[in-house]
Amino acid sequence: MHVFLTGDKGVGKSRAAREALRLTGRPAFGFRSRFETADYHASSLYLLPADGPLCPDEAHLAASWVNGKLTAVEDRFDTLGVSLLREARSHPEAVILMDECGHAEKNAMAFRREILACLDGDTPVLGVLRKGQAWHEEIKNHPRVILLEVTPENRDSLPARIAALLTEDLP
Repeated sequence: MHVFLTGDKGVGKSRAAREALRLTGRPAFGFRSRFETADYHASSLYLLPADGPLCPDEAHLAASWVNGKLTAVEDRFDTLGVSLLREARSHPEAVILMDECGHAEKNAMAFRREILACLDGDTPVLGVLRKGQAWHEEIKNHPRVILLEVTPENRDSLPARIAALLTEDLP
């Protein structure tokens, strides 16, 4: 089973995912997307390996602000993103982390296909979905995906439930 988290901005989706991963005791491969500062309207978005340090650099720049609009770096999701997910699929002992799927990658068709390939596989996936993205329907409607809403009321208890779902029926 694969678990995706959604919820309001800043509610603790990524924090819940990190804690759930810790509880599984399994390594994480995949990606983390992060803005370089807390003021995301004034910073760039980076696509980073799930298992590495948060060291944003030019090679991991995924989107930046152009004329007041967050604009994806052409082909970054379809190259780096696909590479990170393919690497993740080669580690069946792991959890594939997708934190977070947002709007910058909506036109990255190879990346989106690779996400679906991960969902068709047997390695558990833990993802975070930014609310309000039409392209997420292909993830939400996948028969092996459970979608959980993170709220201030459940964010501290949710990691144990997520970990149990991710490790159900695993060796």
